[in-house]
Amino acid sequence: MADSMGQSNSTVLRAGRFIALMLAALSLSLSMAHLLELPQRMQFDQQLWVEVTIVENVYRLFGSVGAVFEIGAISSAIALAFWVRRRGAAFYWTLGGAVLLGIAFVGWLLFVLPMNTEFATWLTQPVPADWTRYRNQWEYAHAAIALIKTLGLSCLLVSVLLDAPGKLAVNSGFDRPHQNSLPATTLPSVPVRAKSAWLWPMRLVGVIVASAVFFGLITYVFHSVLVGTILSIAGILGLGSSINR
Repeated sequence: MADSMGQSNSTVLRAGRFIALMLAALSLSLSMAHLLELPQRMQFDQQLWVEVTIVENVYRLFGSVGAVFEIGAISSAIALAFWVRRRGAAFYWTLGGAVLLGIAFVGWLLFVLPMNTEFATWLTQPVPADWTRYRNQWEYAHAAIALIKTLGLSCLLVSVLLDAPGKLAVNSGFDRPHQNSLPATTLPSVPVRAKSAWLWPMRLVGVIVASAVFFGLITYVFHSVLVGTILSIAGILGLGSSINR
């Protein structure tokens, strides 16, 4: 009976982690789109920027479908943190991920939502002369939110991976000395496992951060080539007609 309960709890935990990670990744994908578009969008003139962002409203689904991803990611991360509250380090990483996702949402409420409200008035009123001030806040806030969400998702991933060493050890030969030629006294101690369990997640975070910086620099250096290629393909397909009308 106890084994059945344990398996049931383990299944629920895995499902909760899957849902939290998926929703956080989907939420991040929307913010990352803003971040990768930023270098080229900052070169748009007033007419093009307003046309694409406000008149054509290419981000319409970001506000509806994106809201589901956003609220779902935060809610599932909080529920997951409560579920793993007795799992030591995994709890703190999960809680950190939930807090970072919450900070990203608060940042959107404070810096992006007021700009969206302002932009709505531009449909019926003249665009103000200092329009770049509103544009800059909108663009850079989205970029900062993307970076915060990246850290939040990284924390959630680390919280999951922290439980992996214990599961791997159960299936390894070290926990079955009778199947190995080595005596039981040669088995690694628990402190060694605990130390390694903390070491490689920290290395993983370092790899994630380094990769983000690397690809960010690559995108910044070659963004004109990438965006030029995309716009050329869009022109061939006739997707740019609505912008140039």
